Amino acid sequence: MKDGLTGASRLKGTGEEVALASGKSLPVSAKADGPGELGGVVPLAIVQHGHQYLITDGYDTREGISEILEGFAAVFAIHLKHRVPLNLHLSGTLIEAIAWHSPAFFEWVKVMRREGLLELIGSAYSQNIMPLFSYEHDIRQLNETLQLYRCHLAVEPKEVKGCWVPERVWDVDKLTPVLRSPKLLNGGYDYVLLDDRLTYPLNGRSKSSERHLFDLQTLPALAQSGEVSTQDQRPAFDGDHHFRPYRIERGEGLIGIPISSELRYCLPPRSSEHWTGIERTLRLTDAAGPGAIAVYGDDLEKTATLGPWAPGRWTREGLAPYEKALDWIGTQQHVGPVLISRWLADNPPQFSRPADRGTFFELAHSWRAGEDYMGWWQGRQWAPYRRQLIEAESLLLRAAAPGSRPGLWELAWKQLMACSYETAWHTIEQDGSCRPAPWAKAVASHVRSVFVIAAAAEWQEQRDGRAHVQRLDIDRDGKDEVILKNDSIFAVFTPHYGGRLVYLFDLSHEGGRLSVGNPADDWNWQQEMNRFMEVPRNHPGAFADVAHENDRYTVRALRSDANAAEFALVNRQKGSPIVGAVKTFRLDARSLHLEASYRLPNAPEPFSIEFCLSPDYLLLLREGKRVIRPVARLSTRGWRNWLTAVWVHLPRSEPVLWDAPKSPECGHGMVLQVAAYKPSFSILLGVGAPPASHEDSRSEQVERLSPPDERAVAELAK
Repeated sequence: MKDGLTGASRLKGTGEEVALASGKSLPVSAKADGPGELGGVVPLAIVQHGHQYLITDGYDTREGISEILEGFAAVFAIHLKHRVPLNLHLSGTLIEAIAWHSPAFFEWVKVMRREGLLELIGSAYSQNIMPLFSYEHDIRQLNETLQLYRCHLAVEPKEVKGCWVPERVWDVDKLTPVLRSPKLLNGGYDYVLLDDRLTYPLNGRSKSSERHLFDLQTLPALAQSGEVSTQDQRPAFDGDHHFRPYRIERGEGLIGIPISSELRYCLPPRSSEHWTGIERTLRLTDAAGPGAIAVYGDDLEKTATLGPWAPGRWTREGLAPYEKALDWIGTQQHVGPVLISRWLADNPPQFSRPADRGTFFELAHSWRAGEDYMGWWQGRQWAPYRRQLIEAESLLLRAAAPGSRPGLWELAWKQLMACSYETAWHTIEQDGSCRPAPWAKAVASHVRSVFVIAAAAEWQEQRDGRAHVQRLDIDRDGKDEVILKNDSIFAVFTPHYGGRLVYLFDLSHEGGRLSVGNPADDWNWQQEMNRFMEVPRNHPGAFADVAHENDRYTVRALRSDANAAEFALVNRQKGSPIVGAVKTFRLDARSLHLEASYRLPNAPEPFSIEFCLSPDYLLLLREGKRVIRPVARLSTRGWRNWLTAVWVHLPRSEPVLWDAPKSPECGHGMVLQVAAYKPSFSILLGVGAPPASHEDSRSEQVERLSPPDERAVAELAK
């Protein structure tokens, strides 16, 4: 998500990008032949961190999921070709995007495992900055990833021994209880990947601390100062602990694996200086003696030359430096590429070290987030998003009961986890300033969906056998929504954005299900709740009038009695061809469906309506499309997912017909479209078993409110 969306480089991990920020540039030789011979066999672990949000295709500011997966597959193919082992982390949100759009991609991972060339590393589902959140939240984040590994990659949790700490933001006191918890599906992690600088004590902000002295001789610090120079000009540092794994003091047996700052800048090698850096690191690792290991760890997007690391559109040619490095590694007798867990089994750490809080150098210093990330988390510009995240988490913690609460409460946690993605990430502007990334603000803003999901879950626990209509700001965004609800349905409509149905909860099953609405899917840079997303086309909900998805409506005629509830929406969008149109929505106290009656001001030319259906959205996120089946019965179409079904019904006597949607699906939703050929018509949307016919559906609706007559509709339109 953070790659390619901001229009500004993240500057996270390569010498070129950081040097660029300081106005410097690295010299690039015409030829880079690789380092020379080494004395012993140096263990080398390559760790790739693959992460994206729940993205789709069709962006105008970045690559879509298809192009990203093409780049990732090319990296895996190079590893298979040269037989170089790979330690891989895939974020949970990326796995869910793959499962929906291109599940065949998982075969690359499975083949590499079968060939003995891959170890999977765990982490938080959405790469939330873990020290900022509660123990309960972090446990859920870690377990969600382990469940997805099992579901889509056939990897049992017990096989996952190592953890990639998101953005390597480490706090021993906060993270040790989580990472070693028996509540984790793998029983707790054996090791964590931390930056090599964390091997040395922080000692407050002292410039005489070991960490500060170590930083002075590393490429990140040199790049920040503009002195991207040869090793002979670096300050001397007396220590080699950063080449050896260690048992973390107060870490309950947890092992720290140091990530090399040098290798992070020099792989893939794109200059003679990079090859020199690789040689320097391998020689120093060799000199450190038995038990030492060189570890490269950084974003898979960087290796695949995607996002800010791509000079333009992605091409395979950009992978040439990485392939050259793997070719060299695979043919050297003195370099032994390894899978970390296997290597650790034969080379357990022989000493303990404190691991004070911290992260990688650029994040802590160059970008001013601080060693504890508080510079970004507590920054003034992030304050409203921080409050929303804290409020949502507090609500769910208060609602927690012994054991897991299934259904909507679990979906609410899932939404919170998704909206914590890359928490408070900032972009680095051309002038050197740091500001919250537009996509980070958009993702965090939609944590307000947690309040909606929680309200539906609470209603299911206190249903009263009646139908109700309410007008309130249920998502706390400053704009009122309208809620229709009974014992089986909880429906939320947005008057401000197209008079659309943005959430439909099916309460007929234990725990409840979300059947319309896909709130966790990517919102690009769009922070507004409920607004239809034009590029790429997403979040239509239901009763989305094509080309009028964001027209403004006003609410009229809220009515309810013992048998039913209804309300009307009137189009007030200036200049809209359908200004004055009236939509009336009704719900019977015992019904499993809504009825929408349209009254347009003129004959449609044409008039189309979209329905994006997500039967059991939580299950769709976790499982992908493989668990849904179409529903097609007479004048009814929809989708089902095990026991959950959601459908649209066109009554026989109504002037509406099925039409082809612009796209058959969007993020974790399947799309239907209908077209009307007269200005007045009705459509049904429901859950559970669909009606067999128009007459059957009408016979279910006894003792209902009478629909408004034509004169009343005309008055509403005024």
